[in-house]
Amino acid sequence: MANFLHISPELLHSTPQTIFAIPDAAFANLSIPPYMIKHLLAYHISPTKLTTQDLLNKPLKTCLPTLIHHQTLSITKIANYPNWAKVLCNKKQVLEINNVLITHPDLFLQQSVTIHGVAGSFAGYDHRQERIALPYCKQDRVELGFIKNKEEWGRVIKFLSSYGFMSFAIGLNSVTDGIVKEYPDLDSVTIFTPPNVALMAMSSSPLLDKFMSFHMVVQRHSFKQLAGLPPGASLSTLVRGKHVDITENSRVSQAMSINGVVITTPDLFVLKNFVVHGIARALNMDELPSMSR
Repeated sequence: MANFLHISPELLHSTPQTIFAIPDAAFANLSIPPYMIKHLLAYHISPTKLTTQDLLNKPLKTCLPTLIHHQTLSITKIANYPNWAKVLCNKKQVLEINNVLITHPDLFLQQSVTIHGVAGSFAGYDHRQERIALPYCKQDRVELGFIKNKEEWGRVIKFLSSYGFMSFAIGLNSVTDGIVKEYPDLDSVTIFTPPNVALMAMSSSPLLDKFMSFHMVVQRHSFKQLAGLPPGASLSTLVRGKHVDITENSRVSQAMSINGVVITTPDLFVLKNFVVHGIARALNMDELPSMSR
């Protein structure tokens, strides 16, 4: 797997990431055409940092995003025993993704990247149809409710409109339907909200959609979690292929900047699946006119 990733370095550009490493023996048994290997690798990489404990804390059947749009992994087995059972009964934690055992949990943990060794590939190759057969993750309704539940979005929008971020709240309200459609498997969001900005000129335009999406990143990152990331760490935004970087992170002064913009009000609004941070000004939009979602 190291060799294949070496020749496809673009798969490793976004952070945070969790890589599920396939052993050599399993690769040898796949009989997959070389031109499909990159697609297979992308299915074994999640654009989120997931330690063993993170996975154990998630409900069974949770869908995990991958680098392939609309294709997710599924947590199919969790067995987490108390410490006394591990010691007295030699019980071990068991985690399976797509019914494949994680054999080497937390094989590599560094900054925003996690690697787990797995027993085999999460997907097989259909020789008759000449395609990779990606399993379907059917998540419980309760878990899917967050991003599709307008109530959750509504609470964030109501908060922003009530606390001096009216224009941003109006912009967020106008793009929510598009986000739900574009990211059906999104399970949590971090929003960086600037002081009131002149969004009227962007109203009902693709630029407004991109502006709002560029101020939101995949996964919920509290200020404490952001503080644990090093300067230079990247966070994937809801504008596909675009990320924001942590450009300053001082534990002494507790100052933190995203793309050179200071977080002025950390943890402004916190829900289970949302966190809103206030920032000093809007993020630089120079590249946005040429972006495509």
